[in-house]
Amino acid sequence: MSSFAGLCSQSPACPTRSSRAFVWTLFLATLLAGALALAAPAAQAQISYDARHRPQADYRLVDTDRFEWIYPAGADTTTALFHNALRRSFQSTRSVVGTDGADFELPVVVDPISGRANGFVTPVNFRSHLFPAHPTFSFGAKFDSWAQTVAPHELTHAMHFEIDSGVGLGGILGLFSGDASRLVHGLAPRGWFEGIAVYRESQLEPEAGRLDAPLQVMKYRAALGSGDPWSVGEVMYGSVFERPSRRHYLGGGQLVEHMAQERGSTDFFRQATRWHHRLPFLGFGMALWMGTGQTPAQLSDSFLSEERQEEQRRLDSLRQVAEQGITDPTVVAGTEGLHVRRPYWLSDSTLVAYASGYATRPGFYRIDAHSGERTVIGHQAITPGYTYALGPDTTSLYFARQHPDLLVPDATTPRMHRLSLQTGEARLLSETGGTFTPARARGGPVWAARRDGSFSELVTLSEEGAIPQAHRPGLRYKQVAPSPSGDTIAVLANAGGTQGLYRFDPSTSTLEPWLRFEGGTIYDVTWGPEGRYVLFAADPSGIANVYALDRRGGDVRRLTTVRYGALEPTLSPGRERVAFARYRHERFELATISFRPESPRPVADIERDWAPRGGLLTASADSAAGGRTGAERRASGTDGASQDGPPSGRDAASLRAQSRPYEAWRHLFPRSATPVLRGAWDLLGASVDGENLGLGPGLKVSGADPLGRWAYNARGFYQADRLWGDVSVETGLLPGTPSLMAFNGPVEAVRETDAGTSRLEAFELRGVRLGVDQRFLFQKNIYSTSLTASLAGGYRQSRPITTGGEAEAGFTGRATIHSDLTFKYRVQKNIRDLVPGTGVRLNASAEVDVLTPTGATPSQYLQQQVDVFWPLLSEHNVGLRTSASFLTQSRRSFFDVQSFVPRGYQGLDGALPGAGNYLRLGAKITQPLWYIDTGSVMLPVAVDALYGYGLGQAQYRVGSGAGPTLGERRASVGGGLGLRLRPFGGMSLNLEIGVSYRIDARGENRWAPHLR
Repeated sequence: MSSFAGLCSQSPACPTRSSRAFVWTLFLATLLAGALALAAPAAQAQISYDARHRPQADYRLVDTDRFEWIYPAGADTTTALFHNALRRSFQSTRSVVGTDGADFELPVVVDPISGRANGFVTPVNFRSHLFPAHPTFSFGAKFDSWAQTVAPHELTHAMHFEIDSGVGLGGILGLFSGDASRLVHGLAPRGWFEGIAVYRESQLEPEAGRLDAPLQVMKYRAALGSGDPWSVGEVMYGSVFERPSRRHYLGGGQLVEHMAQERGSTDFFRQATRWHHRLPFLGFGMALWMGTGQTPAQLSDSFLSEERQEEQRRLDSLRQVAEQGITDPTVVAGTEGLHVRRPYWLSDSTLVAYASGYATRPGFYRIDAHSGERTVIGHQAITPGYTYALGPDTTSLYFARQHPDLLVPDATTPRMHRLSLQTGEARLLSETGGTFTPARARGGPVWAARRDGSFSELVTLSEEGAIPQAHRPGLRYKQVAPSPSGDTIAVLANAGGTQGLYRFDPSTSTLEPWLRFEGGTIYDVTWGPEGRYVLFAADPSGIANVYALDRRGGDVRRLTTVRYGALEPTLSPGRERVAFARYRHERFELATISFRPESPRPVADIERDWAPRGGLLTASADSAAGGRTGAERRASGTDGASQDGPPSGRDAASLRAQSRPYEAWRHLFPRSATPVLRGAWDLLGASVDGENLGLGPGLKVSGADPLGRWAYNARGFYQADRLWGDVSVETGLLPGTPSLMAFNGPVEAVRETDAGTSRLEAFELRGVRLGVDQRFLFQKNIYSTSLTASLAGGYRQSRPITTGGEAEAGFTGRATIHSDLTFKYRVQKNIRDLVPGTGVRLNASAEVDVLTPTGATPSQYLQQQVDVFWPLLSEHNVGLRTSASFLTQSRRSFFDVQSFVPRGYQGLDGALPGAGNYLRLGAKITQPLWYIDTGSVMLPVAVDALYGYGLGQAQYRVGSGAGPTLGERRASVGGGLGLRLRPFGGMSLNLEIGVSYRIDARGENRWAPHLR
């Protein structure tokens, strides 16, 4: 990316730094009082500490200079890799982010529960989680190890959360809770903090990070080359309904690099982050202006203009150097949003591929090679990388997908399956977890790779499970492909940041290097008919293209020259056509070309039978820990005094020797101490005569240990001349994360007097509550089935009190059981579905008094709702839901039943269901109108979609006599427009405004607007 001069200094409209500082000083003084008023309620509302259930293991603890390592026993080597990656990158990461790292400390959990390659940092209960499993696809192919890929990226996030802003909302919150202050940093647009992390990771190794990796850059380049390049708002807030879904990583990193090259440093990141931390409610645009010296509009114009010019220069250069010209393939299947991956030929006229799209349910499809017509074989999820294989008899497919744990949230492991092409049924091949990229050899076993910490091993499947075949530590396997005869197994693997082809000879059990490029990465491999040709995709030119290896003469020839990327080639049975996946903006097309291996000039920059670094293949374990020399690193990378040598077995042994058992109680010191001011919001509302208890100042302390085995929240306050409080404790040692709460506090309730006026009455409420909350995940495939259940029981006593806290009568007690249940059966959504396209959802909520005062009527409540989602018009992303709800309660509106009332009746008190039984029937259709899918840096919100909707609802009173009589109907039909929003880029919210026609209106206007 070219650097260029800043535009702001040339524009007279841009204020000088001194004038901006003066304006902002006055503005800040005006808003400071409001920030002070918001700080305590914000901290009180946002900070919550929860326990987390996870598989019980012997977790160990090691304290190092700046990191507190928590890892399961036996993961010493993996932890040493992470530890050294963080130590080597600490000082340079600090210089990029701009954190004052003098007192920086970070708990790091080496977390083996997920089979997905990932890592994250959480600002609440501040810590980092690093998952050891390496990716099953080629992300980070030029990094020495998965540890070097993920650890510095997450360290960048942790340092971002630690930037101190000084005076402002975030700084005030920090006086009470460091986690609350960090949470304000988390309100920044995702493209901002992912952009700086991607920029940082791209400095670690030459051409290794996402800003240089061809399979990542191609998506950004394709967007630039399209008619609709990403704006600053789009890269800041990422995409929900547009592919690629992680554009905030790609575009955010490019934007940060653009600003860094323009200014010569990354000081702007710290400056903009500090301003946002001070005044987050103003949106990110003001902070961006103060940090960069450019308005968002100026920044967006300069960014897009320069990047599009650079992309045009790249395309012009590519056309000039292409010997055979730009490849113009026959596109078999290619529409906006459609991804067709990993094709295989079933015959010269039919292919099988994995496809998904905006309105295409993911799964395996049979595709006509001439018309592109698709026929579904089976809807199945698959591991990233799409490394499935066609069986040697072409009657079945072998693939792996993630299997969730029934009880532990986010715990997954990949397992292998066989899919019949005739029936579409899939069956599990083995219970062995951690296995992926399966492929059956002709007349032989199923070959695969199995996870081994941050690396993997080559195995075969048998009745006894997975049997290791090649003991070669330090490899990251990507794909296993037996030859048509089964005498050779082609293996795509990565050793110390070099990804190439290996071959395994089953007769001698030897694995040896076969083919790689000096400056490129090989991404996949397939065998042609009879095994003469081996096809693969590689990127020695900086763009992934299709290559063919002729095993007879040994020539390697490039078959394509594409603009962005070509992957996963496969040769037809007649050796006439090559099918592959070609990337263009928002799509992977299924394309074909004629197979002419003798036409292109042989490729020269390849290595055959190379000697692995260090002379031994097993030495890649040390190489993976960081064995490249400083001369090979970027000048702005990680070389310097802060680097350490590569971890060895002694490092793992040292960690093991220094470790001690993890004890949760040592980490339960309060993490937050936030002020409490009960009754503060009453000052803003309308006053009601009666026993107003006034303000209740106090303090809330909370904490949890890093593993989430224990969490607690305790609150005390002074109100009505008395001390009150509550305390809750939750544990993750058991499924359901049981919680116990004890409370004693005042309650104000508005009651109607005999004269019809409202009066405020005060009560003392005390008691205990015990609850459990558990999600059971039965299936997480294309269709998901789960059950979420909570059960709570409690005993509470209440009595009326005066404004001075004195009792006016004795206690009366109630014991209550409450339960909630949500069951989802085979629910599925495509990328652009606003509501599920198919499935059933059942919700049930109930509460009953099991012990009541003498003469009192027990309170009982039950609400059930069944929603059925229909796949009609699913090709247009239309959502159709029919629902039936039943409500029974012993008291009028004792529970919140506003949502039970049909649209248009919510504002009528007489429409609220009273004591008795009620039935509601309804239907709603949702039609997307515009996928906006962008954010605003001036307002802290992302706008995702505009949609229209129509609905009809009818509510009946069910008779309690002998027959199921219905009466007192209230029905309406209506429609309107809806907007899907993400405040601060977080959870999606729907805002709907419309009009209802009240069919059964009694004396009121039949037309009523509604907003929800």
